[in-house]
Amino acid sequence: MSIHRYALAVGVTGLVFGLSSSPARSQPPPVVDDSEVQAVPHAKDAAERALRSLYVPGGLTSDRAVHEVIATSPDLRRTKALLKEAKGGALQAMSGLVPTLALIGRASKLSAIDSPTLELVPGMEPLSFPSLTNQYSTDATLSYSFTRSLAEAMPAYRAAKKSKAAATHQIQAELNDVAFAGRQAYYEYARAEAGLAVANFALEAAVSQREQTESFFNAGSAAHVDLMRVRAQEEAARVAVEQAKLGVEVAARALQTLMHTEELPSLGEDLSEAVTEMPTETEKELLKRAYQNRPDLLALGKYIEVTNHQIKSAKGSGAPDVLARGSVQYSNPNLRFVPQQERFDATWEVGAVIRWTPNATVAASGRARELQADLDRAHADVQLMKDAIRIEVAEGYNGILAAQSATTSARSGLEAAREGYRVKRKQLGAGIVNTTDLLQAQAELIRAQVDLVDSSIGIRIAKAQLRRAIGDLP
Repeated sequence: MSIHRYALAVGVTGLVFGLSSSPARSQPPPVVDDSEVQAVPHAKDAAERALRSLYVPGGLTSDRAVHEVIATSPDLRRTKALLKEAKGGALQAMSGLVPTLALIGRASKLSAIDSPTLELVPGMEPLSFPSLTNQYSTDATLSYSFTRSLAEAMPAYRAAKKSKAAATHQIQAELNDVAFAGRQAYYEYARAEAGLAVANFALEAAVSQREQTESFFNAGSAAHVDLMRVRAQEEAARVAVEQAKLGVEVAARALQTLMHTEELPSLGEDLSEAVTEMPTETEKELLKRAYQNRPDLLALGKYIEVTNHQIKSAKGSGAPDVLARGSVQYSNPNLRFVPQQERFDATWEVGAVIRWTPNATVAASGRARELQADLDRAHADVQLMKDAIRIEVAEGYNGILAAQSATTSARSGLEAAREGYRVKRKQLGAGIVNTTDLLQAQAELIRAQVDLVDSSIGIRIAKAQLRRAIGDLP
């Protein structure tokens, strides 16, 4: 039970129990104006007036509140970071699909050595080779790993692409949750404001009753105990108003926090109007729709696809690596030229390499098993989420039915309470009942008005709950 409804219930219940414990006492019948005992028209009683009094043309509607909550939600911003992370993973995986280019520039100081001399023809000057101690070189190497690209990078890239889709669904799921939280906070604030309005109307009625009883007492037609009772009723009504104000403050802060604003919202939605666009499907049809549209369930399905690709990538990383490479070197001196000369020369090289590391194969097998465990958990999570969705849809669907029934019952109860209060007023004028009976009838009328306010707000919250359950995004 919300705090404002609790406040009113405490006030009304305390009043009823206090009056019931007092002994009934007869007194001369007061003179009651017949116009005062007429049933108040339906559109004019406290519940309807409370709901209508909240409406401010151009004020904040639930849709606008949801829009502002979404625009400022840190949870949504945090979830959107997953999309950037997924895009980064896709770019990283894509780099493994193309040949690797390595560019190197190098300057070296070499130690001096004694160069040998060759005497090829006797009598001729022997040949000597210079010993150059400075070397400058540039290398460009292009390599392509068939195993890493096809068996490891390709599945990783597919996993990253699926991660982007999963992140998009997660953002939508967070959007769904944030929108529901905003709409619920809006209606809870409206419920609190309506409850305060009903409490104020009840206080006005209690003050009027006390003033009338005082006049009867001064005229000698009412006992002092009756005056004490109506004064106690007035004080209980004042306590209920203060507690209702507390409920308004708490609900307002909750809404302001979600909207990240200090401005006190004014309600621009007429809560006395009937709720429209209610789902008309059966519970089974709504459940099927939820399984198809719930973004969190769709995100989990994409995560399963991601994990399958990651398992393939992990297994591929343990396979023998077949590598093709080619390089060009431009250096001074180029060591492939004999004798060495202090000039830049270019040489090239092409080749193929096959290599296998048993340790990498064992590590890849272990990683694949870890991912398989994650996959098994994900499949279990799918079933758990489907079970949870089934419960949420049932709660939302039956919640709407219950809210509709509660609204009908609340209106009937209000009619009965209003008629009961009217009859007690007449009976009091005829001396058939005493003030205690009248105050109890008035307490029942106030409680019925609170029930109508609560049901009017409750059906809107129930509708929002069902929309969230079936994945109907705002």
